Amino acid sequence: MIESAVTVDPNSLHASIDSGKNVRIIDVRTPGEFESVHIPGAYNVPLDLLREHRDEFCAHFDENVVLVCRSGQRA
Repeated sequence: MIESAVTVDPNSLHASIDSGKNVRIIDVRTPGEFESVHIPGAYNVPLDLLREHRDEFCAHFDENVVLVCRSGQRA
C-alpha cells in the first residue's frame, strides 16, 4: 500500500535513520548539485529521470522513500 506524501523535517528524518528504520533517500537535484553537498547514503536520481527508475522504487516498497532537494519544490 502506498501512503500519501508528507513533508519530513530534517530532525525527523535524522531520528528515523538513527532509529534503524529502512529509509531510502532519493535526492532529485542535478548531479552537480548532488556532488556539491548531499545527505550521506542518499541516491542521486535527478527529477527528470525519476520515472525511468520506478521499477527500482517498486522493489523497495518495504522502505520509507524520502525525496529531497534544495528548496522542497522539486521533491
